[in-house]
Amino acid sequence: MTHTIVAGVDGSADSFAALAAAAELAEQTGARLSVVFVHDPGVAVAFAIAYEGTAEPIIQQAVAELEATSREHTFDLLADRALEWTFDVVAGEAAHELIAAATAEGASLIVVGGRGHSLLGGLILGSVAQKLVRSSPISVLVVRHRVDDHATARLQHSTP
Repeated sequence: MTHTIVAGVDGSADSFAALAAAAELAEQTGARLSVVFVHDPGVAVAFAIAYEGTAEPIIQQAVAELEATSREHTFDLLADRALEWTFDVVAGEAAHELIAAATAEGASLIVVGGRGHSLLGGLILGSVAQKLVRSSPISVLVVRHRVDDHATARLQHSTP
């Protein structure tokens, strides 16, 4: 029986690093890859209430753009890979929905980025990964996007 790996994507560099790691693992092990983009309508409603409805169209547009970016990058990253994969969009709280997707798929692993996008502008960094590590009955791999070491070295040497 083929096992499944679930990868959560949100348009962030860390989520795409997680997707690349999940794809590599899936290829090496013969696993099927289930890529999941989760949007949380509760956050949009909270912002809409706080801003008396004026923020709702902006939030909906931002979510649609993140979904499109995530879908496009997923297709680009997985196009030449020798593996079976799917891309699904679900609504709800991200950690809960990733666990639900992994459970439904009978997945052996959930792979996510260590830091992603948040409609709160980065105030809750890595909260999805933290929730997954604390509550998932399925193993979780948290992947961080690596900054180009050469670019970092150049910046450090060019600073007076």
